[in-house]
Amino acid sequence: MKGRVTIHTVMGNEYKVRADFIARGSFAEDCNGQVKQISWSGYVHNDLTVRKAIASVFGLASFRK
Repeated sequence: MKGRVTIHTVMGNEYKVRADFIARGSFAEDCNGQVKQISWSGYVHNDLTVRKAIASVFGLASFRK
């Protein structure tokens, strides 16, 4: 069961973020279709927290928009 999709911008690239209630985490998908888990054992929805998690998981230099 999945939550609604939100769009977040990190370093000029858009990422689709959704919560997965079965996996108990949040997932981000980049423009190439690569999906990575950004949150384990909980959900993140604050914009700044989501952007920081995306930058960390995808190996970006900054979390700025």
